[in-house]
Amino acid sequence: MTFDRMIVLDFETTGLKPGYRPLEIAWVEFDSNFNEVEQVNSLINPHIPIEPEALRTHGISAEMLVNQPSLDDFLKKTHAGKFADEHVLVVAHNALYDVPMFLPYCKKITALCTMRLGQTLYPDAENHKLQTLATLLNVDIEPTHRALDDALTSFYLMKNIATAHGMSIGEMLSLILSASLDSPMPFGKHKGTKLKDLPSDYVRWLTENLEPGHWVLEALLGR
Repeated sequence: MTFDRMIVLDFETTGLKPGYRPLEIAWVEFDSNFNEVEQVNSLINPHIPIEPEALRTHGISAEMLVNQPSLDDFLKKTHAGKFADEHVLVVAHNALYDVPMFLPYCKKITALCTMRLGQTLYPDAENHKLQTLATLLNVDIEPTHRALDDALTSFYLMKNIATAHGMSIGEMLSLILSASLDSPMPFGKHKGTKLKDLPSDYVRWLTENLEPGHWVLEALLGR
């Protein structure tokens, strides 16, 4: 699979309630050898209030956003619709959260989720948060809940995973896209058992205890 452009993307947002909008965007463009090409970062005016919990997390206030562009203006005018005719590989930590906000600005997106990579390759990790995996993979940059820091952390997390496992972009994509009910359970007392053969009481326990977005949970709920 070939791409017109490859980026690691991160958004900070107004919160988690339905209708949330981005208020900061950053991406790190890279090439097929995992060399950094460009960094882009901007605050974004969401034109809606910021939830208090989100403000406490990222520290971006409404006053900081007054003279900032909307996401439409930033991507369509400031960057002249550079993604509009492109098939873009978008790497993100929890891609299901970030990619939908970016999708309208690209011709096509293929997503590579570093959280899912971590879940697949390191099932025994304490959790699969960006900070935890970055520490596990010896990433020097600290995620800060600001878009550029977190995009850079995700970039080096992906790069270190590729180095540690000798994997290309294509191989990482194949790994996370191949998960199905025929995949073996990667951890726990039923490790090695195909997901479709797990006992129903254990499936119920998994649905109650796995972190949202875990590939095992998504496979089980889709069966």
